[in-house]
Amino acid sequence: MFCPHKNSYLQLVCAMNPRVINKAVDQAMQRKHFDPHTELPPAQRLESMQPSLYAPHVDISRARLGFGRVGLRIINRDLHNPDQLVQLQALHTIMDQVQISENAIFLINLHVVYRLIDLMLDRDPIIREKVCLTLTHLASYYQGRQRIMSRADIVSNLMRLIMRDRKEIRYAASYTLRTLARDRCACEMIVENNDIIEDLLKMIKNDHTGIVVLHLKTLANLAEWDPVRPLRANAFQVMLKLFDNPDPRIVSGAMDCMSQLCKHEIGMKLADDNDLTFVLRQFIASPEIEVIISAVGLMAYTTLTTRSKWRAKERCGEITKRLVHLCHSPNKPLLQLRCMQVLINLCDCPDIRYHMKMHWEKKVIAIKIRTHEEWDGTSETTSYGLETGHNYRTMCIEKVECIKNDIGDNPLVVNVHSYLRRVGEVKEHLIKAINWKSYRD
Repeated sequence: MFCPHKNSYLQLVCAMNPRVINKAVDQAMQRKHFDPHTELPPAQRLESMQPSLYAPHVDISRARLGFGRVGLRIINRDLHNPDQLVQLQALHTIMDQVQISENAIFLINLHVVYRLIDLMLDRDPIIREKVCLTLTHLASYYQGRQRIMSRADIVSNLMRLIMRDRKEIRYAASYTLRTLARDRCACEMIVENNDIIEDLLKMIKNDHTGIVVLHLKTLANLAEWDPVRPLRANAFQVMLKLFDNPDPRIVSGAMDCMSQLCKHEIGMKLADDNDLTFVLRQFIASPEIEVIISAVGLMAYTTLTTRSKWRAKERCGEITKRLVHLCHSPNKPLLQLRCMQVLINLCDCPDIRYHMKMHWEKKVIAIKIRTHEEWDGTSETTSYGLETGHNYRTMCIEKVECIKNDIGDNPLVVNVHSYLRRVGEVKEHLIKAINWKSYRD
């Protein structure tokens, strides 16, 4: 297959022109895909001469140096060129080149990360923003995260940009911090910063919506590593106030963060004191699918205590009816898994278990679990709802499988067979919980 983005073939031998195969597959799939190498007019420049972000004062139709290994070494050195224009052009070029995984790994081995971190607090705001965006791409690689976190001042530099800079740079720095916080080893180093939790909670209250969403994802990852510090900083009360926010992304992020806090015994006690199970009743009927999934995931932790189970008994019919209805969503295995877990927790209460046995046992047995052929293992939220799987385009040509990934070169892929087997096991566990009888009976 021919890859137009890298201007190279993904296999050595092909019986026919691979561009014809690409075009035939696109036509058969009725997929509209603009390929400059197959469209008219035929005289098209190579894509390597057309970067996604053009450097200033550069004629892209004429290049003095190709993007080979020698060129990458020179561009890496130009990051500290005394001429600011040359420095800015080099930064633009590196940001474009790290989109290609081979060039990104080569630049990481050239220690480009250390040069970029030295430029994080540059006087030019364009340089500060582009450095953060480039570091975000490099942080998606294990080698890149290792090099970035080896510098002790990276977290303090990011927090200085998040706290004091303009909103465009705050967003870029927040995106970098969120990408780093995805790694558990990096979370351990990030939490060593004494004031990072308090500063993030302070920025959540007054910042722009897109930046707040990123901060909530960062806090959720940090709270998963150490829930004690966020609880001491009153993160539970802050997240509870965010439930009233009109933006569903913020509500969903606040619930995901509170789920990590409720894993701790203090968080569970606060959830009981604030009657969180009753608060979440309105959210499991929300029109936004992201809010429903996050609310049910949080309810899986709030319904673990005896006090919450007896409170849920007061609205047993309403809660169980909605949860069983949500279990019949085979297109959303994550929603099924969380709803069934909540019902398992509630079945510890004898009255709720008897109600489930009398009214909903047949509906639970009829829950459909999709097969692995119907699911490709994604969890990306698109305009069609929560699609579980990345946008893969898989074709088998001459016993060679070629995958085009629209999200990136290193996505987080789920083992479909293990995940669906887990959903089936939880369903069987729920049926056993409904039919369980006490030794007194």
